[in-house]
Amino acid sequence: MKKTYSIKDDFSTLAMLFIPLGVAINFVGGQVASLLKLPVYLDCIGTVLTAMLSGPWVGAVTGLLTNVVTGIANPVNFWFIPVNVVVGLVVGFLARKDMWRGWKLIISFIIMDLVSLFVSTPIVVYVYGGVTGSGTSLLTAVLMATGQSIWASVFSVEIIWTTLDRVLSYLVAYLIIKVIPAKTLVKFSLGEFYIGKKTAAAAPVEEVKDAFEEANK
Repeated sequence: MKKTYSIKDDFSTLAMLFIPLGVAINFVGGQVASLLKLPVYLDCIGTVLTAMLSGPWVGAVTGLLTNVVTGIANPVNFWFIPVNVVVGLVVGFLARKDMWRGWKLIISFIIMDLVSLFVSTPIVVYVYGGVTGSGTSLLTAVLMATGQSIWASVFSVEIIWTTLDRVLSYLVAYLIIKVIPAKTLVKFSLGEFYIGKKTAAAAPVEEVKDAFEEANK
């Protein structure tokens, strides 16, 4: 039987508690990238994490709140709210199809990259003229100085570094998921996808053991 999803189930108590954590992870990652002028953004790791575990709407809320919070310190981030929200939605919907494992990862990264570029490139071009102050701006300026159009310059830079940023975000998010206990993962609407066969088999045993120990206290 095909599993159905609902917004109410996605926003479980645990998922709600993970949203501030996701925002905090995004904030720290974004600050590190900004201070070091890295050509990657690192501000959607928490968005990817919450979307993989709890679906598109939880991921979208995490992305929205991230850019609202960081936008207070750096107004540039307000303009990129749609990008972080879209990342949450895309990652979450792909997660529902169990697309973040095995060979399907390639398809997922392609989809996420294309959607991210489709949303972010017009913002960079029309709002900031290709220069946002991020680590990629210098590379964009160099390409524009060689005679390339602003669209070609922005797209050429973003397609490389956005891809790298999304890969890094996924890897960090996946490593975090791997250290979450199976009995906790199953409490997320999509957590069961990340429980290995051995872990999944052991989870009921652990729960029975925990219940037995609790009863004999």
